[in-house]
Amino acid sequence: MPEQINVSAVIIRNEAGQVLTVRKRGTTLFMFPGGKPELGESAIDAAVREVSEELGVNLNPALLRLVGTFTAPAANEAGHSVQATVFEHPLVPIGEPLAEIEELQWIDPAAQLDELAPLLKDVVFPALLAGPRMIQSLAVFTGSASGKSPVYEQAAEDFARTVADSGRSIVYGGGRVGLMGTIADAARKAGGEVYGVMPQVLVDGELAHPGLTSLEVVADMHARKHRMSELADGFVALPGGAGTLEELFEVWTWQQLGIHAKPVALLDVDGFWQPLLSMLDHMTDQGFLAPQFRDSLVVASEPQALLDALSSWQAPAAKWSAGSKN
Repeated sequence: MPEQINVSAVIIRNEAGQVLTVRKRGTTLFMFPGGKPELGESAIDAAVREVSEELGVNLNPALLRLVGTFTAPAANEAGHSVQATVFEHPLVPIGEPLAEIEELQWIDPAAQLDELAPLLKDVVFPALLAGPRMIQSLAVFTGSASGKSPVYEQAAEDFARTVADSGRSIVYGGGRVGLMGTIADAARKAGGEVYGVMPQVLVDGELAHPGLTSLEVVADMHARKHRMSELADGFVALPGGAGTLEELFEVWTWQQLGIHAKPVALLDVDGFWQPLLSMLDHMTDQGFLAPQFRDSLVVASEPQALLDALSSWQAPAAKWSAGSKN
């Protein structure tokens, strides 16, 4: 398996729809502006910093729209792959290349050019031409225990196989124990890609799964949740404990606030989530949870039904936006 390089990259288009690309000094292939995050730096912060260093342009982080996370062979480092968190930013004035950048070029995504890096030529440009990106990766929240009933482990295996068979990848907390480990094992056995994100302290405690597509080590739990959110196109909670609830409610709250516009779902294994759903209905009845946000939570008892619901999901208006009833 090739060693993986994580980068942040930015798409900037001109009025003709051409995309800005850069070529580094001593190389032949054009790529997106961007680069590797520094220690403890988020993907967005890395994108802003790298574009400033390479182009002298100060991007507005609030205007960066996540396009997706894409993997391809690295352009300039043999034997490596690159996993790029790709953002798009509105057009800004572009000056002369700086730092290690030797040349800028505006390129039509439909052009079949040999001088493009594999990430652009084979992965991102085809995705841009195909239109809005479908759900390709799911962040999964579930327990580090397996629960008392064997039905939970069986459901986790079925879900993981269904996701893998659909061609989607799984993003999760990186653990080897409990239902977390079951999810990873089943998805990998089915030929699926599984990306783990784990704080250093848990890696030091030897809780990391050794057989993942990749394991990204981050500074702390906050960074873990932020990174999982960046990597995923949607979120699914399976049975779990307090940690699962905490992760679920944070990403669902982010959706309501408009921080992201990605679906959040519950796989209701053997009625596990029914007490929580009753509580959410009570919150709605009492005026603490707006009906559109209660309705935005996807609930399904079978994996394929859940994936189908995610594919047709539409984001509600953010809580404080003009189109929301709050």
